[in-house]
Amino acid sequence: MYSADTTKGERRRAVLVGINDYHGAANNLPSSVNDVNAFEEVLKKQYGFANIVRLVDSEATVGNVTAALRELFADVSPDDRLVFFFSGHGTTALRGLVIEECIVLYDGFLFDGTFAQMTQNLPPGILTLVADCCFSGGLEKRMLAPAFKYSGLVGRARVKTHMRPTRDKFLEHTNGQGRAIAKKRFGEMTYLRNSPVAANSRDPLAGLQASMPEAASGETGQLQLNGVLLSACLETETAAASTALTEGKSAFTFALLHSLKALGPGASLAELVDAAKLMIQRVGLPQTPLLKEPKIPGDTRLRSFITFARQRRSVI
Repeated sequence: MYSADTTKGERRRAVLVGINDYHGAANNLPSSVNDVNAFEEVLKKQYGFANIVRLVDSEATVGNVTAALRELFADVSPDDRLVFFFSGHGTTALRGLVIEECIVLYDGFLFDGTFAQMTQNLPPGILTLVADCCFSGGLEKRMLAPAFKYSGLVGRARVKTHMRPTRDKFLEHTNGQGRAIAKKRFGEMTYLRNSPVAANSRDPLAGLQASMPEAASGETGQLQLNGVLLSACLETETAAASTALTEGKSAFTFALLHSLKALGPGASLAELVDAAKLMIQRVGLPQTPLLKEPKIPGDTRLRSFITFARQRRSVI
């Protein structure tokens, strides 16, 4: 077990959120609470986390999650390691003239701008966000993903695209996408919709960022997450819940934890996400995990998961 180095004053704290119960069959999920259970076990056994807040199903309200995050981000030092894990639905919503990505909680949305604002005073290189959801709001796909076939098994996976509760809400959401002039992707800056970055389909290595009119971006529109984000899929894809091949976990959580076990805690974030991509491909699902790096530290992708330790071996 990797234990915390208390001699350096290091503290390891986490908030884990998973929602299966979304008030009805259209949005309910089978594996989000299992994801929380599995991730909690890894944090405790492999990384020495003792201070973990769990919020599942009806506990995962906007108020409870926001309060837990404020406590997570309070009184921290550069030696601390913080984790926010979310498994559930993701979507987009129009705020002003900006389409903003958000995670769907039990009673409402937690917007990217709000979350990014909360991270701004953290020391760089201490926060890891794992989002096992999709931010493909507006697609409104059926809750069954395309069939997959592997090793003789055939099955379907529920997808994590949030369905609007009524036809009017669906039309309001869909029509709003066309009125927007900019997009705020989770963990990123705000981009004009016709900018080179917006056309780059969430390329995590894209360095260009479009300047936003102040009236369109709002107070938090320019803020980027002060931490590393591991996301389940591209915005043009959907994230899958559990399948016959993912041991009761959602596809991304299964692939991430399986890859972590295979590579060991010393693997770089880039290696870990690449391995998770290959694992999901083997399962046969059309989703591509993403690694979103903060500006500081500049070599985040070459550091280890959660601990942000520098690699000691050479990277080819």
